Amino acid sequence: MRSEDRDDPWAVPSNLALDNEELNAVDNLVNNEALGFDAPVNILIAGNSGDGKSTLANAMLGVALAQTGAGFPVTKGIQCYECKDKPLTLFDTEGFEVLDADQTVGAVRELIESRRKKVDSKQHIHIVWLCISATSRRLQKVHIELVNLCAQLQIPIIAVVTKSYLKDDSSEAFLKVIANSLPEADGIIPVLAKEMHLGKLRIAPFGLVQLLDLTLNLIPTACQAALKFSQVADFNRKLEAARKVVNVTAIAAVGLSLPATFIPGGHAGLLIPLEVKMIHQINKALGINLDKQKQIAIAKGTLGIVMATVGGKLLFTETMKFIPFVGQLASVLVGGTIAGTIVKIFGTGYIAAVGEMVRTGTSPTTGAIINAIASALSTHQHQVVSGATTLMEEAIRNNKR
Repeated sequence: MRSEDRDDPWAVPSNLALDNEELNAVDNLVNNEALGFDAPVNILIAGNSGDGKSTLANAMLGVALAQTGAGFPVTKGIQCYECKDKPLTLFDTEGFEVLDADQTVGAVRELIESRRKKVDSKQHIHIVWLCISATSRRLQKVHIELVNLCAQLQIPIIAVVTKSYLKDDSSEAFLKVIANSLPEADGIIPVLAKEMHLGKLRIAPFGLVQLLDLTLNLIPTACQAALKFSQVADFNRKLEAARKVVNVTAIAAVGLSLPATFIPGGHAGLLIPLEVKMIHQINKALGINLDKQKQIAIAKGTLGIVMATVGGKLLFTETMKFIPFVGQLASVLVGGTIAGTIVKIFGTGYIAAVGEMVRTGTSPTTGAIINAIASALSTHQHQVVSGATTLMEEAIRNNKR
């Protein structure tokens, strides 16, 4: 053991450490099964300047279209924004008031058709969001022609009625005009992308989740995972992805090359590299930035809490309950099952901790995360262990088939 490891209670001899190839294989599995993107999603946002395109892009996708120099022209009147940290590309039309209807529709047609010629469907335009301001009370010729073009080219298009904070007769009448004038649109959704204040009245954002749901139903299946990952409007969908990261990692732990007599306390340190990779993937799913040293500190600081809070004895007893054929199992598989249970418990606690922080806007510091995990595991001990052992039961039975 290295001298710098002597004061580390979770340090393990190098001959017992998990192989990097195995860890990378689990990481790739998580990428493919939990966060996997068969293809990126490409969205065209159209509308007048001031009709809320930038606000919608920021509220739905966390992308600031208004940032100077962030995009680049792909054809006259259309800017492209490639997101480096997301499998997402946005195309933004210049305001309809700048170009006439024929020029605008012509530019969109040129973009769609030029990208459709590419063999790789990842380059295609997958959907159009047409922004129409509810406060303008004005439907233009270009709106109608753009919807008809998309119908002709078989590109899904949703009319997003932005700034829909008024609920009066005039607003309802305008929605009917839109519906009657745009029968080829794949949907019409009133949206308020940003909180509004009218005097003392506060109007909360709405319509974003409905827009997300409809978009997911309209885009190709291969692009859906990319949109779920890229969107920031529905945190519950991000939590689903994070939980899938934990489940895939925990199940994969069953097949790792662990010591034949894996002891929850003595060998728990072997799982730290795996848990660090899992933290990184959870953070990706939730949109959290945390450097690797902090991730390692959380894994080490929390592993002791998992063992102390849940208890090695309880963990072992509960894990063994669902294996009536335990005597027939290879000892390494028993060890993998216990390891998978520990990983699932840790991941569940981590998501509970950071998920609440993201919801409330609290900065996810290392100490705060460790304390929040301890609190979550203490409060929901038996529920967490039960969820973990249920997952492992499924994994172990699948492994036996």
